[in-house]
Amino acid sequence: MKRFVDANVFIYALTDHPRFRMTAKNILQRIKSGEIASTSLPALCEVAWVLEAMGKQSQIKPTLEKILSYASLEVLGFDADGTLVGAKNMMTYQIDFNDGVNVTIMERCGISEVYSNDKEHLRKVDFIKLIFE
Repeated sequence: MKRFVDANVFIYALTDHPRFRMTAKNILQRIKSGEIASTSLPALCEVAWVLEAMGKQSQIKPTLEKILSYASLEVLGFDADGTLVGAKNMMTYQIDFNDGVNVTIMERCGISEVYSNDKEHLRKVDFIKLIFE
C-alpha cells in the first residue's frame, strides 16, 4: 500500500530534530531505496516555508530538488475544488488548512496510511492511520 509522506518527516530530517530525526531519515531512506510513496505540493510548500522561516532561503531549491529526485516518490497536486474541500475538512476535523488539503488529496487518491508524527491534527481524521517508524 502506498503511503503519504507528511511535511514533518522532511522537516525533522532536514533540521536534525533531536528526537525525531533518525526515524524521519529512516523513512526517507526507504523511499530513496525504492519504497513507493506520495507527498503533495502543500507538503513541499510547508518544507520551503519552514526553511524560509529559519532564514535558510538558499537551502530551499536544493532541498526540493533532493526530495523531487526520489524516483519512487510521487508528488500529488490539487485543484481549486481541492482547496474548498480542504477548507471543509479543516472545519470537520478541526485541523489546519494544509492538513485539510492533504486529507482531500489522500482521500481522492485512496491513501489511508501516512508517514507522520502529527498526532495533534491527522490523528483526528477517521480514515487515516499514522505511521512513524
